[in-house]
Amino acid sequence: MFALINNDRMAPEQAAETHGRLKPLQWDPRLAALARAHSVELANGSFSHVSADGSLPSTRMSKAGIRWMYMGENIAMAQDVARAEAMMMNEPRFQQNHRANILSPNYTTVGVGVVNGPDGMLYITQEFAQLR
Repeated sequence: MFALINNDRMAPEQAAETHGRLKPLQWDPRLAALARAHSVELANGSFSHVSADGSLPSTRMSKAGIRWMYMGENIAMAQDVARAEAMMMNEPRFQQNHRANILSPNYTTVGVGVVNGPDGMLYITQEFAQLR
């Protein structure tokens, strides 16, 4: 999933949206741990950006001690990571959606969590940030 995200960010097909200025995202293990924990919640029946305790992605990130200037979160459920990424990238261009998070120049780091659900699906969380 990490490679797919960066491939999408660097692809010439996205030049109209990215103006060719994007750099690959750097992997952040703290964001990955946060993403994995949220994917566990997703797989256990709470498919939402809001956690079971009512916390939003920004709150979870701050509580984890991650100091961020910009942050975003994508969640997906799919049979495999390639399909999940394709679903997000097939959303409308120039809209506030999963695709925009992947292609945002505001983000410099990412962490991804992928969990196998009891239903055989993959539950995926992508945590994006520009750190302070």
